[in-house]
Amino acid sequence: MRSRIRTLAGLLALALLLAGCSGIPRDGGVRAGQAVQPGDTPAPVFLPSRPQKDASQEGILRGFIDAATSPENDYEIAREFLAPSYSGAWSPESGVTVDDGVGRSVVVADERTMVFTVTPVAEVDEIGEYQEVESSAPVPLRYQFVQVGGQWRISAAPNGTVIDQNTFRDVFTAQALYFFDPDFSFLVPDLRWFPRGAATLTKIVNGMLAGPSPWLAGSVVTAFPAGTKLTADAVQVIARDAKVDLNSEALNADRVTLQRMRVQLRNSLPTGLSVTITINQNSQDIGDLGGNAPTVNPRVDARALVLRDSEFGFLAATGKNTTPIPGLSDQIVALSPSAVTLSPGQTVAAALTGSGVYGVRVGEDPKLLDPRQGLIAPAVDNHGYVWSVPAARPGELFVYSPSGDATAVPAPWPEASSIASLRVSRDGTRLIALLRAGTDTRFVVVSIKREKNVPVALGDEVQLASEVGEPIDATWIDELTVAYLTVIPGGEERIVAQQIGGVSSILESAPDSVAIVGSNSLRDLRALTASGALLVQRGLGWQQRIDGVTLLATQQGIGG
Repeated sequence: MRSRIRTLAGLLALALLLAGCSGIPRDGGVRAGQAVQPGDTPAPVFLPSRPQKDASQEGILRGFIDAATSPENDYEIAREFLAPSYSGAWSPESGVTVDDGVGRSVVVADERTMVFTVTPVAEVDEIGEYQEVESSAPVPLRYQFVQVGGQWRISAAPNGTVIDQNTFRDVFTAQALYFFDPDFSFLVPDLRWFPRGAATLTKIVNGMLAGPSPWLAGSVVTAFPAGTKLTADAVQVIARDAKVDLNSEALNADRVTLQRMRVQLRNSLPTGLSVTITINQNSQDIGDLGGNAPTVNPRVDARALVLRDSEFGFLAATGKNTTPIPGLSDQIVALSPSAVTLSPGQTVAAALTGSGVYGVRVGEDPKLLDPRQGLIAPAVDNHGYVWSVPAARPGELFVYSPSGDATAVPAPWPEASSIASLRVSRDGTRLIALLRAGTDTRFVVVSIKREKNVPVALGDEVQLASEVGEPIDATWIDELTVAYLTVIPGGEERIVAQQIGGVSSILESAPDSVAIVGSNSLRDLRALTASGALLVQRGLGWQQRIDGVTLLATQQGIGG
């Protein structure tokens, strides 16, 4: 029905344009607007109906829910459904309940109260963080009514808005806000969701100036001096250039800091916009970071890294031979490992063997770092630290320095009974873990806190999408996308991809898979079967590329 409305709305808009009409119709159903390009003047995404004369309580309630999909002019139309005494008290930006759109019901509680029940699928909080809900249980929302001039109006309502998942994709946009790792070597994304409209760019900038999401705090930094704000609550775009005027606190920034501030802004705003920073309307001589520019979305070598036929290296396009890594491949082969992770720069590897986890470095003999039994595949970060933990004791997490010194890192999952996979992001600021808690599978992401590059703590865990089943493996796809492999009841393998701070999706099963490794995009995800076949995605399914593969290694990046 909504798609038919959108089609009719488009035809109506074209007819009005051809007729030279200047007015905008305000009655009728919800209508979708056209997508705007960066730098264009945004148009309202939806123009909902205003309250109808002599509407019933249910009519007012449903009209209010629909009207709250339009944030234009501080939810002007939605507030018309509220009593004047309550209109200013309602806080629509407290959050969003995203529901399935089909489980809605309205029940009369008493003569002035109605209960609107929805089945939520996700929530967006006040700073724009999106999270899928774990429970599909219906949620009742209470609305109270009062007569105003003989017309029903809402006198009390839950703060925030309710939007069905299809409409949500139209009226909200996802934008990564970027912060630095503590060394200012990488830009780290913090995905947020903002309502589309004329104020979107301003909300993005204000969100970035307010700092990272709480779960990232302590692992990333911002270049903006404390207290930096916009001088006016608006970001103007002129000729595809975003004009950002900051208050006097920004005067505390030196030239390099100003350059970093502009890099944050340029990457956090929609693609296609340049950025001009002024302070109290005064131009700034900023320049560029040049060779000191941070890395965004670190990439890995697109070739698969495998151990096959007693050779360890990058698989050739033909699949017939491998290219060894000088100073590492021979040492890794000699260890007969079952899992390997390669550092950025390809100078360090962590290898799991029957004797434990080894650190392998160019120019040095392999060093046994963790002799414990029952270890999972190790991780290695961009500072050369090797991460290791036993599968049955997920709280006993240790990191090992390049010299072999061990540091215990307290794990924030005390309820976990086992761990199947642990992987560090390519920028070194975050970590994903695939866990078992009783009979439940849990997939989480946490931030990494460091002191002089040494990992010393993990932040609060953020729950990602989890399927019922036996947890097998997990991997990073890119800076924001991760995936995990489980075997669901019935024996079928299942791969779930998740955008951190975004939506999840179930991929086509990779038959008999026991490991997955990401490359540079979701389409380049690879799987290894129990029989040693390397699988790649082709069309809608998986295709065997080669056989006889002993292990499929994880890469952490190209540079470093």
